[in-house]
Amino acid sequence: MKQETALTPDVLRDAEERARELIRCGFQEPDEIAESLVDELDDQGVTQEEAERIVAPLWQERLAEQASWPETTDVDRLEEAFDALEEQDIVAAMDFTCCGSCGYEEIGGEADEDSRGFVFFHQQDTEAAAAGHGLTLRYGGFRTTEEPTALSERRTAEIGREVVAALEAVGLPVEWDGSPSNAITVTPLAWLNRLPE
Repeated sequence: MKQETALTPDVLRDAEERARELIRCGFQEPDEIAESLVDELDDQGVTQEEAERIVAPLWQERLAEQASWPETTDVDRLEEAFDALEEQDIVAAMDFTCCGSCGYEEIGGEADEDSRGFVFFHQQDTEAAAAGHGLTLRYGGFRTTEEPTALSERRTAEIGREVVAALEAVGLPVEWDGSPSNAITVTPLAWLNRLPE
């Protein structure tokens, strides 16, 4: 039996749709998704209790859908490529920070002394991929402040080529023109990311 809610039909519909989007992304736990709903919709009366009540059946619905998924999904392949890049001393971070600016600012904190470069996609990229728009990857080489720009661009392009090679090695389709100024796109991509256990 469906529980009564104090939310208007429009707010309830918006909250359910937002919860579905975050569940499709596949990186957050149910309580984190509920907190996100409260953060985004508290001015419309969504409380923590309401948010948890909205998330619970949608989470179960997604778990049921997962039963029919292929054994290896595109997101599994993506994770395999990122693991391989980590082994090549490239920091590879999935669903990292809220946006590109924060990602570029914070990725150095994930590096160790052997790290040569990085690749990441942020939470907005995840949402775009989950909505069927392909996945944008940001990448680069770690540089010293005295390093000439030309050398930095060559290193970034080299990291880009390694990222593309790792993605292609696991069978993912990649679009990139070879320019260190342009992002790498994985498309088309079926975003089937299993929920955290």
